Amino acid sequence: MSLWPRVDFKKMVEKVCKSRCDKSELTILGGQCTESNLLKFLTQWDLAGMPFRVWEYVSEIAFEKNTLPQNIALLERGRIFGDGGDLMLRRNITVFDWRFVGPAGIKLLPDEHVIRDYWQEHPDMMFHQYNETALLWGKRDENERDQKDWKEERVAAAKLSYPSMGRRIQLHYKVFSSAGRVKFIWYTGFSEWKEAHHHEGDY
Repeated sequence: MSLWPRVDFKKMVEKVCKSRCDKSELTILGGQCTESNLLKFLTQWDLAGMPFRVWEYVSEIAFEKNTLPQNIALLERGRIFGDGGDLMLRRNITVFDWRFVGPAGIKLLPDEHVIRDYWQEHPDMMFHQYNETALLWGKRDENERDQKDWKEERVAAAKLSYPSMGRRIQLHYKVFSSAGRVKFIWYTGFSEWKEAHHHEGDY
């Protein structure tokens, strides 16, 4: 009698095949946007489908919901995400390099810069997709009603403010890999982390 459990290779193959995705399921775009045109650029997107925000300024990082950057001159990075897609911004002197990953069929109005479509350069690329979660720094004392931020001794100087009322917060995201290497990541949202691993109060 074998001590090892029997491996169902058919199910393993089916699982791998189901995790595959290509250009028929995913939009991947990129380009640049000038600092002066950033707000106009952001309003072209379906912001309702991407309600979560991470704004990284020179002196702080803000986790918010349904906002636009307050001070573009001090903005270094930004991330707008949700089930409708994941738009990432990174400052490059006076312009912002951007990258979007989201569902198929997303169209963007052209501006003064060239928009690059990943699938035009890699039409036959196939990704393996899987879901992950990451526990964020900080705990919130639910007994202290006036406590607005989460606390973490390892980053005591950091202001941790998340768009949720839970004690611990986790980030959900999708990973797209090829040949064992991660190519793209799509943040989808936050939820409250429960020690019993039962997720409630999803945003």
